[in-house]
Amino acid sequence: SNAVLLAQSNEVVGLEIDQKKVDLINNKKSPLKDDYIIDYLARRDLDLVAKTKADEDFKDADLVILALPTNYDEVEGFFDTSFLDDAIKMIKDIRADLPILIKSTMPIGYTGGKNREFACDNIIFSPEFLREGRALYDSLHPSRIIVSDKSQIGEKIA
Repeated sequence: SNAVLLAQSNEVVGLEIDQKKVDLINNKKSPLKDDYIIDYLARRDLDLVAKTKADEDFKDADLVILALPTNYDEVEGFFDTSFLDDAIKMIKDIRADLPILIKSTMPIGYTGGKNREFACDNIIFSPEFLREGRALYDSLHPSRIIVSDKSQIGEKIA
């Protein structure tokens, strides 16, 4: 939903490991059961392309949004942030100054820890309050917007 929302007025490159989903998106078909996303992909002029590899895309980006799985392990009592950890490292290795907005569920203090780890202040959290099958609608009409940053970057995101 983030990619479709932003692609209305921004150049958006979506990264996805599943080639079938990439092909669907690039053919203006939704991999999700969401009427708004289906309609927007089919009928709107979106600046959206999906890929399986980032190539040079991070070098010219203004912002990276991460919406990755962080499954909660009930036995161990923690969120598995390994996908986020790997993505943040890859991005910061390419371009340390690039702001990263995380939409994934994560443990308290995660972004603060990552900002310290990478000696930066541009890894930001903004939770999503989305219903299944209504993600784009909820993104277009948010009930609340929470951003974990009060700087210029955080204000621009909000």
